[in-house]
Amino acid sequence: MPKYQKGTSTVELALILPLFFLFLDGFIEIGTLLFDKALITHASREAVHAGSLISKPKLDVSVIQSVASDLCQSFLISFSADKNYQVVVNQSPDGSYQSPLSVTVTFTYSSFLFSGVLASLNTPVVLASTSYGFNE
Repeated sequence: MPKYQKGTSTVELALILPLFFLFLDGFIEIGTLLFDKALITHASREAVHAGSLISKPKLDVSVIQSVASDLCQSFLISFSADKNYQVVVNQSPDGSYQSPLSVTVTFTYSSFLFSGVLASLNTPVVLASTSYGFNE
């Protein structure tokens, strides 16, 4: 190896390694975002399904909310200390059957590597899913 080519591999590694880690973090972020979006969609659908089941008396809002909350608490991936999700249930208060029911789950995503960058942009990533059904 000629004298002027010593250390070329080290310089190439120093140039490529940060880009590799940036792409790796991007894949982790996108995968986590897609997983969390699928999970909140599943949680809202399961809550609507639970509220749509025939039961006497009709399920209370807190019971329907707990179905989605249990799924979110157990399976959401968040890189912050707490999981910032909210479950909102809208159903008729009179207890009539065949009334509309909707469940909305929102989740504020916190980034793995770029949480400081996202916080400085003042644009949190908020995932939301709403499912609709009828009380039976």
